[in-house]
Amino acid sequence: MPASRHDGRSSIRGRENEAMREFVIDKKIFILFPQARVCGLVIEDMDNDVPWNGAGILELACREAAARLGEVPFGKSPYFIPWREAYRAFGAPKGYRSSVEGLAKRAVKDSCPPSINPLVDLYNVTSLKYLFPCGAEDLDAVVGDIRLAAARGGEHFLPLGAEEEDPPREGEFAYMDDAGAICRCWNWREADRTKLTRRTKRALLCMESLAPERDEELRKALGFINGAVWENLGARTATFWLDADCRRVDLPE
Repeated sequence: MPASRHDGRSSIRGRENEAMREFVIDKKIFILFPQARVCGLVIEDMDNDVPWNGAGILELACREAAARLGEVPFGKSPYFIPWREAYRAFGAPKGYRSSVEGLAKRAVKDSCPPSINPLVDLYNVTSLKYLFPCGAEDLDAVVGDIRLAAARGGEHFLPLGAEEEDPPREGEFAYMDDAGAICRCWNWREADRTKLTRRTKRALLCMESLAPERDEELRKALGFINGAVWENLGARTATFWLDADCRRVDLPE
């Protein structure tokens, strides 16, 4: 699908003399999870090195998330049950949890994630505020197209901040490019190779849901992160929404 601009800005798709890549979700994912949604932003011309008080906004988001979650055990929370069930369905290793559950656990334990850089902080704030998994990759570090699909097993994957390879298992759902996996277990852990830095200018940001009854809230979350990136980082942003009826979006070369 073409990426659509917020506030009337022109679409990324169809610009003259510009080659395109794509992000595509394998149809097998929708066979197992027909109600899955992946929405997000294609971000260009971003200044990810602006003066920034990330710690302050993260602390506020953590307090809000902790208050929203209350005393309900995570294993019974409607925000996390769909992801736990999904991880079991595609054979994730025992104990692996979605990125949003990991963030939420830190929030309720009063252990807020540290400030990393503006875009990472903004997507963590969005994840905490709306309780959807959210992450992003540096498009200039991505090789070829991006796919969300079942891994063959053994794809190159160096986890963020790690020193040893930890490749995906066969059949595990992962974000991948032509050089390996870039996020394991759908949204569990990102690769060091495509991490965001303060030098990042272009990124693909994805937010995911397995609960169609939360579509309205997912759209609000998308609007929130879109506005935050545009206003704080001076970026050109284009939104997209992928589901069983529309599985791909164009990316700039």
